Amino acid sequence: MSRLEELIQQLCPDGVEYKALREIANVSIGEFVRKDKQSPDAPYPVFNGGTSNTGFYDEYNRTANKIIISARGANAGFVNRVFTDFWSGNSCYTIDVTDPSVSWDYLYYWLKSREKKLLGEQQKGGIPAVSKKQVEEFLTPAPPLEVQQEIVRILDQFTELTAELTAELTAELTARKKQY
Repeated sequence: MSRLEELIQQLCPDGVEYKALREIANVSIGEFVRKDKQSPDAPYPVFNGGTSNTGFYDEYNRTANKIIISARGANAGFVNRVFTDFWSGNSCYTIDVTDPSVSWDYLYYWLKSREKKLLGEQQKGGIPAVSKKQVEEFLTPAPPLEVQQEIVRILDQFTELTAELTAELTAELTARKKQY
């Protein structure tokens, strides 16, 4: 039996309570910043409705270690996490965990694992979108912190291993192309 299975058996014998995201975190939308006000030399990344930052800005409106979800555009529902202070644009929800019994890393992995569901719930129209209410009502399991920490440990190891294997595979493919 794995450590995780032991913890679940010991700490959650009757299952796990599910909570709406609004019960464990604040969900807020960012503020618009014009593209001509951004600079590649500025220190803070700007996140909006995409899968990566859209530029850099001299100010930040969110502190580090936050989860973000794209609110509008083709990638509405995309889940990411930011480890530095950043500027949250008006097409970006910031998830700020407020419940001390919930790990932000655990919540990130949970939301990331349900990203397809969020992407599938886009409101169609001129510009696809995921509403703040949809995000706030998203149900999240809240096992004891010790269980969350073990889940995060396992997923962090898996993520690290995946990155190493990807780097090795990329190097091998590059060498093969050069060889041919």
